[in-house]
Amino acid sequence: MSGLLLTPPSGLARRVPPPARAAAGRARLGDLLTPEQRFASVGPLDRPIAGLAADARQVVMGSVFFDVAPAGDLRSGLDEAVSRGAIAVVSPRRPRVALGRGLTVIQVPDPLRALAGVARRFFRHPDVALRLHAVEGDHGKTTVAHLLRGLLGTPAELGLISSVHHDLGSRVLPASAACPLAFHAVLAQMRDAGCTGAVIELPSCPAEAGWLADTAWASRLDLRVAASEAGVGIPAPSRSLRLRGVADCTAPIPERLRGVGVNLELAVRAAIERGVSTATVAARLGRLPPVPGRGEPVAVPGGFEVWVDAADRPERLAYFLSLVRALTPGRVALVLGCPGECDPAPRPTLTRVGEQGAELVMLTAADSWGEPLEEILRDMLRGTANPGAIRCVPDRRVAVAAALDWARPGDAVVIAGRGAAAFQRIERVAVPCDDRGLVREWARGRSGL
Repeated sequence: MSGLLLTPPSGLARRVPPPARAAAGRARLGDLLTPEQRFASVGPLDRPIAGLAADARQVVMGSVFFDVAPAGDLRSGLDEAVSRGAIAVVSPRRPRVALGRGLTVIQVPDPLRALAGVARRFFRHPDVALRLHAVEGDHGKTTVAHLLRGLLGTPAELGLISSVHHDLGSRVLPASAACPLAFHAVLAQMRDAGCTGAVIELPSCPAEAGWLADTAWASRLDLRVAASEAGVGIPAPSRSLRLRGVADCTAPIPERLRGVGVNLELAVRAAIERGVSTATVAARLGRLPPVPGRGEPVAVPGGFEVWVDAADRPERLAYFLSLVRALTPGRVALVLGCPGECDPAPRPTLTRVGEQGAELVMLTAADSWGEPLEEILRDMLRGTANPGAIRCVPDRRVAVAAALDWARPGDAVVIAGRGAAAFQRIERVAVPCDDRGLVREWARGRSGL
């Protein structure tokens, strides 16, 4: 294939997609970067290029480097890109680099938007070859994207781009930050693997998604509009799904999907609106796997339920705890942490929400990065109204085990905030830590295996 081969990161290195490289029949710079996209250039445009890169570390000899860093940002890496063999630089300003070595410099108003158009042409318009279904909104995008993909077709037919992982039809890759180069490269791999379409989880920030404006979409699902039109809310406990206002659809809800709440109804409605028959939806619903880290149940001995969810904002946590409470005859325990190096304002509110929805709240580490964990826990403790219901256990593995030891038949344990994340980052060091794995490790210890 002529395109990018994305591979999982080795060790604990930062996830940076490899450069896009042309395998044969090299494209020419002037054909990829149209006159409408540039307003000034110095140097030849009629030259073949070996690949595209938006990260200087991924430049190979003969590449075009897109300087997408904001003005004055020292991370642009332009000098490094040139030293690694870039033959052209696309930038919103005229960079201070030596032109005597034959470097082509192209000025564009928006290098990210320009990269999207160039990558689209470089990979031969993969979005046109595939039927792309976008999912956007404030909450529930990941869950609905995973469910909708399974309701619209098989993994061999439909790819998936989500914040959990990217499924290319032929293999699954770790999720990466939204980037036009990686986006079109992944779509090209889906096309070349035989996929006929894909479901795409769109970024929440409109500014981040601006470069997607020219993408050919088969459909777009805005969850804010869909939820309002359907009138959905926190459901009462039910083992079957009954939709109002669409074709008659009644189907049993698999046990493994009880934790996704209203997102299941939104995904089913969307599938029916996109032409899938109610009989097919009911059949596919029974085969859907749990959504990784989103209302995901983890089986344990002892007669109680364990749920892993990515809820990391007060409103999301309140919703999920309400859902679990409706499904639980007994008590609820919550294992909760807050990320570091981000806005600390929600931390006290998260603790308060936890107290209101659970009998036991276990405060612990999430991904503190370089921020001292004691400062994060101190912020979280400011929200407590009932200190007797709070325990601080910094080690997440110990906290999860303590909550599971506390539970009795009929209870539920909610492990919130990290979802399906495979690594925990503390003091800028990433170590393996999957909440679902911690639960299974405890369960193995209980069973003596």
